[in-house]
Amino acid sequence: MHFFDELLELNGLLMSLGIGGIVGVLGWVGKLILKNKNIAEQNKQLTEQRFKMLEAANIAILHNEIYKQCSYFIEEGAVAVDDLDNLEYLWRGYRGLGGNGTGELLYNRVRELPLKGGESHSK
Repeated sequence: MHFFDELLELNGLLMSLGIGGIVGVLGWVGKLILKNKNIAEQNKQLTEQRFKMLEAANIAILHNEIYKQCSYFIEEGAVAVDDLDNLEYLWRGYRGLGGNGTGELLYNRVRELPLKGGESHSK
């Protein structure tokens, strides 16, 4: 009987080690999951920051182009239909990204200019 008691004791010890090992592995896996979640959140925040910066850069580029084109057309005193259409495409993107102010003022002034060739337009 003594042999069976020792065998049961050894079995209990092995079971304790096994359960402890399983708990240890589960804890380790949990830490990895938490670490990956934190990394994913940091990456999301960095991506959002970069997106906002790219959006601001696009607004600046569009504003600059609208400003240059509008200044030219206002100085010329007239605008060609194709140029007005191209300006419209720039303006829609600029406005869609939240741009306004000086760009809007200049754009509206160009829209009021006569078309090159003496034609009138209504937009």
